[in-house]
Amino acid sequence: MKEIQKISQLTPAQEDQLTDYRKKWRKLTFSTDASAEAAIQVSVGKAYSYLNLPTPEIFVVESLFDIPDSFWVSSHWQNPGNAVFLHDKLLQPLIATVSSQVAGQLWGKLWNIAPPLDYSFITPLYQRGWSRDDCEKMQIDAFFKSLYGLRHCGRIDFCQGALGCTLDVDAWEALYGLVQLGCWLFPYEHLCLAVQKRLIRSISGPFGAENKALVDSLTQPSSQVLASLQLAALEAVEGHPKRAYERWLDTISIAQDQLSETTRDRVFLTIVQQAKPITTYTDKDEYPFRDACSPFASEIWDRCQQIVQLIETPELQIQAQSMLPAT
Repeated sequence: MKEIQKISQLTPAQEDQLTDYRKKWRKLTFSTDASAEAAIQVSVGKAYSYLNLPTPEIFVVESLFDIPDSFWVSSHWQNPGNAVFLHDKLLQPLIATVSSQVAGQLWGKLWNIAPPLDYSFITPLYQRGWSRDDCEKMQIDAFFKSLYGLRHCGRIDFCQGALGCTLDVDAWEALYGLVQLGCWLFPYEHLCLAVQKRLIRSISGPFGAENKALVDSLTQPSSQVLASLQLAALEAVEGHPKRAYERWLDTISIAQDQLSETTRDRVFLTIVQQAKPITTYTDKDEYPFRDACSPFASEIWDRCQQIVQLIETPELQIQAQSMLPAT
């Protein structure tokens, strides 16, 4: 049998198309638009249908901070069934089919069509109302958590659209339909949680502006504040405590201006929680928390004391006090 000749190089016209595909996938990756619930229902149903599964109960929330209390006690969450592996069932077969038609060197060249991201750190640092069991059970699909999921999709899209590679059209339409939603998905047999806004881990690199746009696009003020706190903690983890502190202070101002009553109490408690981990990181070029006498550490302590005074619930005051940095 004659060996199929693999595509090994691009024509000038195909080279020109690379720019368009990169713009397309950057826009898809950093979408700040919330997909309509009806569109999510259709796309999720189509993917499940391709996998020969009945359409699950679909819960749609704007962000991980907006999951209602009723979700955690729902019968569907108590018995979600087995996880549905979109990465294994949809993406991997498409990769195998398309890569068999493209020479290895060219397949590698197409790797950078979609931007590299890290979604591995996807849950809020202080999950409001999440039990330990919920945290362990809440498993995002590997496709959305992977460093490479969207990057594979970008080059599959180019190979099919620009190079004319053949593939399982139904599988690609099912997967691409999910990508277009701009959501994170937590798919199980009986339920699928769709999160419309997906924060990314990159906070100080080339995607910092996009990350800020994603936070600003959240419509719930409390979600904006909690998402900003998550990014502040990431700044600290990545070795930039001064930037973390500045973001933390900005977030406090937003919370004071926009939130009230119970919502404010909950958010202020989270703000205080963030103070302690932020003071534990140092950077070789920034020394705000080198010792207990650091001006920055002292300023955080003073700020936390002010916040505690703003928390009206006595129980929250006790919790907040216990989380403050030691003097």
